[in-house]
This record gives sequence, structure tokens and C-alpha cells, in this order.
Amino acid sequence: MKKIIIPVDFSEYSEFALKAAAQLAKKHTSEIILVHMLEMPMAYSNHDTDYSKTIVFMIKHAEKKMETLTSQPYLKGVKMKVIIKHFTVFPEIGDLAIDQEASLIVMGSHGAGHHSSFLGSNTEKVVRNSKIPVLIVKEELKTVDFKNVVFVSDFKMESINAYLKAQEFFKLIQVKPTLLFINKPDGGFVSTAEMKYRFENFLMKADGNLDNLEYFANYDDYSVIQGVKYYADENNIDLICIPTHGKSSISKFFNQSVSLDIANKSSYPVLTVLI
Repeated sequence: MKKIIIPVDFSEYSEFALKAAAQLAKKHTSEIILVHMLEMPMAYSNHDTDYSKTIVFMIKHAEKKMETLTSQPYLKGVKMKVIIKHFTVFPEIGDLAIDQEASLIVMGSHGAGHHSSFLGSNTEKVVRNSKIPVLIVKEELKTVDFKNVVFVSDFKMESINAYLKAQEFFKLIQVKPTLLFINKPDGGFVSTAEMKYRFENFLMKADGNLDNLEYFANYDDYSVIQGVKYYADENNIDLICIPTHGKSSISKFFNQSVSLDIANKSSYPVLTVLI
């Protein structure tokens, strides 16, 4: 984990993300890259005579706030870089992460229903456009020693790429995740025999062996979000990992509303990985 990107809007939620990233950086000797995206007033355009002056003023103001933020004690000893962008275009954070050769984006969010630049919609934009994993945190994490992790999927062939990306992260933090399937009655029910075949076929295609078969778990519930929440609550889960379909849609297993429920409304940290 060479570099970690953190979008910063100077809210307490983005600082939750920064604190989590700082912990990860110290554990893995990583560089953190703080990204602030200026939000220009709607009345301005590139052709306004005062536009350049306003940009300069806002950059200076952001730089001062960044100086205060980066001087916090919890960042002592962490290698840092600051990037201030002129426009609030959240989808390009994923491209920026690739340009900077980052391995992870850590993003603060309190989910849908609150007014902030880190609403669920912007979280979704980053998740949909990022080719690298995105860690979403909702509160200050006491530790990033994720011991109990769950990877939730339908375990169809299209999810193999996301599974392999997630496994890279799991190996880095030295954890074996539970591989969780939620069995639903509303047209998505899978029999025991079908489930066993699907799990085995998935692992043979992804890993080339069945070593991780013992880590599979399946829960019956009326919805994916209910099943994931119940499993996480019952098993003291530290981190939920979900695959996403990117720009086109969230995975067929995780339709758009379900994915946003898990990523935005779950109190647990959520790691998203692109299929």
C-alpha cells in the first residue's frame, strides 16, 4: 500500500477518514495524499472578470486550512502530499488515484439524508468511477486492525475480479474474510446443492483450489441489507466488503438502492471493489 488518497472537505467526517488513513499509513509505511476540491459559487463562470481572483482567494483559504489540518498530532511521522483542485468533480478522484499510483481511497461519509459535500451521491460517484478499492468510514475508528471481515457477493463469475482485488487488500492486512452469501426468497433463492456448486466453481475459477471453501457462509433473509446487517451484528464484524459494477450500475446482486444502503447507511466501515 504505497499511497492512500483522502478527499478532504474539512468536515468532521473527512477527518474521520484522514485519521483512519493515518493509522493505515503508519502500519504500512504509506504516503497519504489529501485532496480538496474547490466548490465555486454557481454565479461564477470561467469568463467572469473576478473568477481568477476568487480562485486565488479560495486556494489560499484552503491552503491555510490544510496547514492546520496537516499539523495535527495524529499525522506526525506520516509522509503527506496535498492536492487542491479547482472544481468539484468527484468522479475524477478515481482517475487522480490512478495518476498518483494510489492503492486505496479512504472517504468519510455520514450517508444519505444530511447536507454536506460528502452525501451519499458523492460517495456513489467516487465508488462508481474508482478502479481501486474505496474505504468508506462513518465515524472515528479506534483501530484499523480489521480482524473480522466479510466479503459479500452472489459469487457468480462476474464477481471474480472484485474478489481478487479484495483478496489483495485482505492479504495486506493479514486477514481471512468470511465469504457471505445472502439467500433471499424473492426470486433469488438458491438451493443447498446449487449453492455448494456455485461456491466450489467460483473458488476453482478464482483461486484454482478450494482452500477458502471453509470460509463460506450463507444467511437466509428477506433482503441483502437485512442479512448483511444481521450477520455483521451477530459476528462482531469490523469491515464489510462489497463488489460494485461501476458506472453502469451496482452489481445485479446489489441493485442500486441496496448498494447505497450498505455503503451509506451501514455504521460499519465499508470497502468497495470494482467488478
